[in-house]
Amino acid sequence: MASASQATQFERWCRLELAGYLASNPAMTDQIEVPEYRTVVGQHVDIAGRILKLPTKLAFVGETWLRFGVEELEALAKTRGPVVIRDPYMSSVIQQHLNVDVASFQFSAVHIIGILSSIRTELSVQLHALGSTEVNRVSSGNAVERDEIIQLRPNFYGIGINLRALWRRLRGAN
Repeated sequence: MASASQATQFERWCRLELAGYLASNPAMTDQIEVPEYRTVVGQHVDIAGRILKLPTKLAFVGETWLRFGVEELEALAKTRGPVVIRDPYMSSVIQQHLNVDVASFQFSAVHIIGILSSIRTELSVQLHALGSTEVNRVSSGNAVERDEIIQLRPNFYGIGINLRALWRRLRGAN
């Protein structure tokens, strides 16, 4: 049987994945770190389009964590060519320590496919942690509600679970 703590953890994780690991998301706190599976490798570029070249020992500077919600990640995954984002935190660190102004961070959209796959895997882990009692509680609802939760769609919910519907069901059952 899942504990209230596990259900709360799952609920928070759903909110973070759906709305993003952003300060504007009420589920985000100072204690929460962006999961490692949301890391992408790319290149920092200045306003003139020049790539920041770094020695191997500073390779970590060429990584960032994507904080976007799942729907934004899905849209970015469809991008042709490199994905270009602003990474204010790393831009500030680079400016402060290397005295170089970077305007953007570029990476391949292929990395996002891996992130979405990792989110699906984490969903499976989270549901397993909730245990069969919670899953049975969710699936014991009426047929319309169950069909809304368990569905096949060619996106993040493609493993057959609509997180939004599941979250509404869990919240309504408490």
